[in-house]
Amino acid sequence: MKAINIRKPAYCMATTDGQSAEITMYGDIYEQRPTDWDGNPVEGQFVLMDEFLEDLKSIEGCKDITIRMNSYGGDAGGSNTIHNRLRELAREGAMLTCIVDGVAMSGGSLMMCACDNVRVNPSSLIMIHKCWTFLWGGYNADELREQASQQDAWDKMQVEIYKRKTGLSDTVIMHMMSDTTYMTGRVAVEKGFADELIEDAEPVAIAAR
Repeated sequence: MKAINIRKPAYCMATTDGQSAEITMYGDIYEQRPTDWDGNPVEGQFVLMDEFLEDLKSIEGCKDITIRMNSYGGDAGGSNTIHNRLRELAREGAMLTCIVDGVAMSGGSLMMCACDNVRVNPSSLIMIHKCWTFLWGGYNADELREQASQQDAWDKMQVEIYKRKTGLSDTVIMHMMSDTTYMTGRVAVEKGFADELIEDAEPVAIAAR
């Protein structure tokens, strides 16, 4: 495999030897680029699902992939799809490592949990919550119940992802999601969402002379 160096506004993918690759993902995840009320594309740091997955093909032969993450989340559907594609690479023998440089919230935490080795800083921030959606217009009770049923299914999807990573029960995870749980790096390790805490070096003592 030749050297790869893909640079997009919200992420980069690179490999020099075809064996180890690094993805820097600093942006929010969407299936399509967000638009304003007039239908005009919104400027921002967006990881667009189709574009990301197409670029991912260029490094899928690498056996060691590190994802450096800072993401506040985005679309649950897009995040779940990317999570599943990353898990496919893992099943094919790739070692996936996620380093949370900043935050991994909502959909970002789903993608983080695709990695079997998650490394966090003490100041990293992980957040999980129940899925939500916007509603406009008029609805009767049956339609609202149907919408709630769909939301329940999305929440169960997230539980499956978190359960595989943490080993926590469905009930515990659902309660954490209901409470919109924020975790520092240390707490994320304690709860099983992360595997390793990146400890800061001790301050250097300077003797007065």
